[in-house]
Amino acid sequence: MADRDATLAKVLEEVIIGVVRYDDAADAALTARTFVEAGLKVVEITMTTPGAIELITELAWQNDEIVLAAGSVRTADEVEAVSQAGAKIIVSPHTSEGVIEATLERGLVSVAGASSPTEIVRAHELGASIVKVYPARLLGGPTYFRTIRQPIRDIPILAGGPVNIDEIIDYLDAGAVALNMGTAFAPMELIATNNWEAVTDRIEEACAVVSAWKSNRPGEA
Repeated sequence: MADRDATLAKVLEEVIIGVVRYDDAADAALTARTFVEAGLKVVEITMTTPGAIELITELAWQNDEIVLAAGSVRTADEVEAVSQAGAKIIVSPHTSEGVIEATLERGLVSVAGASSPTEIVRAHELGASIVKVYPARLLGGPTYFRTIRQPIRDIPILAGGPVNIDEIIDYLDAGAVALNMGTAFAPMELIATNNWEAVTDRIEEACAVVSAWKSNRPGEA
């Protein structure tokens, strides 16, 4: 329980979860390393990425200060595999009682995907620490978050990507506690040209936006 609480606190502190989802294992590895070197403390590797478990294992072994999440997890067997690899957060695009149960049994943080208020409440009741509202933009973006936060204020919700840098404040003001961000940092055109400096610049800009937002909150300055 203590480890789970510490992991959850880290997510809420950092706000940004850097998501790595690519069809090429080499692209994914280079992007993940750049995310870490640029200062992201919470990094998600999706199971749709080739070599995802191997990459999680490598990152966990090399960076003990980074909190690793496994994304697109859909089965209890996958929970077991990524837990062994070093993931501390299990992220799913949906709400699965079996996945959440397996996650909690291993003392990990569950982030379950949901869309409607009914699904959001159910995911939380099943044990999800954070509910990923996905796909956030197609559901209405910050306006949707602001609307559902009126009757559902006690459940931490995350904006499932894509989220752009210029949308960060809108989502946070609307009640999101965390954001999935990946392609906003490392679109394919930057990866194809090995423009990792530009990727780093985007991450630093996003982190600065979050820091400024926090400092402007009442009692945070």
